[in-house]
Amino acid sequence: MSKRTEAYFQNVPTKPYDLLREGLIVLLVVAVVVVVVAAVLGSPDYPTVRGEDVANRQPIAFVETSANILAGNSSIQDYGPPYTPDRDNAQSLFGIAPANWFGVRNRIDASQDFIIKPLTRLAGLNEDVGTALQAYEAATPDQQQAWLTAYISSLDDATVVDEEVQVAPGDYGPVPTLMSGMLALGRSGLLEGALESSDRLPFNFDFTRSLLFFQDDVDASVAEKLDLLGEQWGISNETGRYPGAWWLWPYTFFYQVRPMSSSDNADLQVGAIMIGFFLLLLLAPFLPIINRLPRWLGTYRLIWRDWYTRGAGSRRRLGG
Repeated sequence: MSKRTEAYFQNVPTKPYDLLREGLIVLLVVAVVVVVVAAVLGSPDYPTVRGEDVANRQPIAFVETSANILAGNSSIQDYGPPYTPDRDNAQSLFGIAPANWFGVRNRIDASQDFIIKPLTRLAGLNEDVGTALQAYEAATPDQQQAWLTAYISSLDDATVVDEEVQVAPGDYGPVPTLMSGMLALGRSGLLEGALESSDRLPFNFDFTRSLLFFQDDVDASVAEKLDLLGEQWGISNETGRYPGAWWLWPYTFFYQVRPMSSSDNADLQVGAIMIGFFLLLLLAPFLPIINRLPRWLGTYRLIWRDWYTRGAGSRRRLGG
């Protein structure tokens, strides 16, 4: 230490403290607790929602999701950056939309990338799907929408017969065959591979499309059952009987109050609020009035009450 530092601490009582030893002890205790708890309770992670599981357990939900995506009803269709060029849909705050600064980084046309392209791969193995796909693409957009609208409506009363989704007779064009092809892809476990295939083969580390495929209905339904939706304080919850991320409570709290609870720009608004709080804490020592609050409130006397108690006793003895 410098002479100035030594002079400053000359009358300050000190005691030896081995920070490295204390840190290692804490690390060891935490490691033992984590290993024991993990061995007894297992992992709290909910199994991944896979196309294979949805197709086998909830075939109608799988087909309904596929048909809605093909009809252009996916929320990704006009999401905005980074998926689509719809700049007006990007979240903004005071007219500022950070997503638009970076533009479309991962272009997605949901109906093409999620349905048509996987079916095109399947068409080489299934002649019926290939014929149905040709008929669908040869039709006008109005005809395609008419087929899809009628088919999606019929799914309300659909049944599963011999592992196939059956709907009431109607004019659906080639749509039922296309949906049977998607269902076959899902059941075979090849859906995710068909969605993520790209020019980057043989290696691919971007699983965005397979994660987005079920987000509108299936994933939302699973999240609701697990109390993980935004309106259920989902960010700070955990699956099953495990404790959640309680330290995120201040963050998720703002999603429950207006205007964030009903705003299309909630993510950006809450993020800005939390950044504001962080900057307030970071700059507190330099902000007028705020940097004087500890002295005015006297909170330091509570934290160091043993020191001030000893000091007062010493002063009384000296005064006596």
